[in-house]
Amino acid sequence: MKRNIIILLIAASVAVTVYINSTKTLLEPEVKSQIENALLELPEFPARPVWWEDDGLLAIGVVKKQDNHDADAKKACSVAAKFGVTDLKVEAYDILQIQQSDEWTLIGKANCKQL
Repeated sequence: MKRNIIILLIAASVAVTVYINSTKTLLEPEVKSQIENALLELPEFPARPVWWEDDGLLAIGVVKKQDNHDADAKKACSVAAKFGVTDLKVEAYDILQIQQSDEWTLIGKANCKQL
């Protein structure tokens, strides 16, 4: 009996995972590239965005000038919104610290959906 319940739970977990992955809409590579290029044109973002995670999180590198760079993350949200992307979270990291010591320190964040 216990084995049947465990097998049923595993099957249900797999089914839910497959459903979630099949209904999730991903960003087109061209849109991601356009957002990255638009960010590169701004002086606040000296490097290409560090990475995208599941097309729902964009990590950007900024030069740390203060402790809180939420404003830079919000600016990246506004750039993404110009390309129709609003369901996104943006995290800002100190690009110099990443380059020098591979330390990832979160210095700003924004939820574009709430703006």
